[in-house]
Amino acid sequence: MDSNYVGDLDKCHSITGYVFTFAKGFVSWRSTLQSAIALSTTKVEYIALTKDFKEAIWLYRLIDNLGIV
Repeated sequence: MDSNYVGDLDKCHSITGYVFTFAKGFVSWRSTLQSAIALSTTKVEYIALTKDFKEAIWLYRLIDNLGIV
């Protein structure tokens, strides 16, 4: 996970990105502007971490449902 505070100076939005790997291959990745304008670096990290954990939980459940050990 990575994020930066006010990465887009025109819109005052922060940029968030993540990469998930499985068996040395990329499974899921994303780099996007956050939808909310954060007033601090702590809030930027909190927003990014929340979205990343949602993706991690979804991927975990997918792998579990497929029966991959």
